[in-house]
Amino acid sequence: MTISDWLMIAAVLLGPIFAVQVQKAIESWKESKQRKIAIFKTLMSTRRTTLSPRHVEALNMIDIEFSPKKSKEKKVIESWKIYLDHLNSPQLNPDDPDYSIK
Repeated sequence: MTISDWLMIAAVLLGPIFAVQVQKAIESWKESKQRKIAIFKTLMSTRRTTLSPRHVEALNMIDIEFSPKKSKEKKVIESWKIYLDHLNSPQLNPDDPDYSIK
């Protein structure tokens, strides 16, 4: 058997395995993107009801779905933390003497 025969056998055996692995990687990437889009849509549709269970669930999913290792996703996590701090800050009362619009 020549080297080209061995290469042909390897291609026949490894080609389908490689194709399946590439397909799995593509599906995983698409599913991850769809989950991130679903989080965004939920947050946008419930932005006026911050105590809605769907809103809270979407906020909790940010930490799971987004990675701080990726620069674009790191910005999402940083923005989420700012928003979370805003939600946890005490509400100002306009009748309070210390209240002022700046």
